[in-house]
Amino acid sequence: MNSIQLIIDIILILWILILTVLYFKRRQLNVDIVKNKKIIRAKRYIVFYVISEYKVKGDDLERVIRNSLKDLLGSVWLNIANPKVVTYREDTQEGIISTNRVGYKAVLASLPFAKEINNNKILIVPRRTTGSLKKAKKLIGLK
Repeated sequence: MNSIQLIIDIILILWILILTVLYFKRRQLNVDIVKNKKIIRAKRYIVFYVISEYKVKGDDLERVIRNSLKDLLGSVWLNIANPKVVTYREDTQEGIISTNRVGYKAVLASLPFAKEINNNKILIVPRRTTGSLKKAKKLIGLK
C-alpha cells in the first residue's frame, strides 16, 4: 500500500515539474526589478528632526542613517534607496534626507534603528515626506 502511494506521489511531482517547465519555457519570463526608470529618478525628501542631549553633526548623521538602513535591509536596499542628508541645521537639529520613490519607505523604516552617534543616544523623528526640495526647505524654515 505504501509503495503504491509513493509511486503515485512521484508521478504527480514529475507531472507538476513538467508542466512548470513547459509554462516557463513558453512565457520566457524576464523579471525586471523596476520596469519604469522614472520611478528610480523621482526624488522624495524626508523632513526630520533629531532629539538628543548634544549637538549632532550632519556627516555623522548621514553615516548613522546609512548604517541603520544597511543593518535593517542590507546593502542592496542601501544602493536602491541611496539616502543622503541634503540639508541639516545644527542649531534646530532639523534636516532633509534625499532618497528616491522606490526606497523612501525603507529609509523611514530604518530611522528608528539609528540610535547612537559617538556614544550619545539620539532619536531621529520624521516629520513629513514631500516630493519637492523647495517645500521641504520651507518646512524647516529655509528658503
